[in-house]
Amino acid sequence: MIALPSGGIAGGDLYALFSCGEARYARIVLADATGHGFSASGVATHIHGLLHRYSDVRDTAGLLAALNESFVLGEDPASQLRLSTVVTATFDRLSGEFNYAYAAHPHLLHWSALDAQWQPLGVGMEGLPLGAIAGVSYSQQSIRLLQGDIVLAFSDAVTEVESPGGTPLTSEGFTRLANALMQGPSAPPSLSGFCQLLLRDVAHYHGSTQFQDDLTMLALRRLP
Repeated sequence: MIALPSGGIAGGDLYALFSCGEARYARIVLADATGHGFSASGVATHIHGLLHRYSDVRDTAGLLAALNESFVLGEDPASQLRLSTVVTATFDRLSGEFNYAYAAHPHLLHWSALDAQWQPLGVGMEGLPLGAIAGVSYSQQSIRLLQGDIVLAFSDAVTEVESPGGTPLTSEGFTRLANALMQGPSAPPSLSGFCQLLLRDVAHYHGSTQFQDDLTMLALRRLP
């Protein structure tokens, strides 16, 4: 887990990992509120409170729909006229099923231990950000994670970061960086090491360790 607020100690990215209903189900959430600093941080805090309210909603797409309705209703002044992108997923610890849905958030990357490569999950799935309009329904998909498989969630700071010449890294460029790190005998053995090296390579592409947006990466691996 890496979280780097762009404006100091407060940022608009929110990340969470918690049990969902029964102990066999785990949920991950990564949300990115528009703006920076304490203003965006207030929206992230609002989302955090809503996640507690809907913690037992195991339906992944249903959770996004419930969050969106709460945003549109403007139950908290900080959420009014604020949009947020979200990726959320539920993992079944027994079956290995990983069910995910997007609200206009960058796609998850999946490392297949069998195929030895990173691929985006749910290409073509987009969805509207939270707070856009009422009555939005979201779609979801699922895969089965095998032992050694990794899932990587991240905010758009890593894909929209620009080179010194002004060229965005893009999702494809970020995936290439991730794949390059996992090739050969020098592949990092830990998730922490992998994320740190991936952050290093993103900063190298940017030409600076100072990013203009809140940057978050969350990696999870299925163990035996």
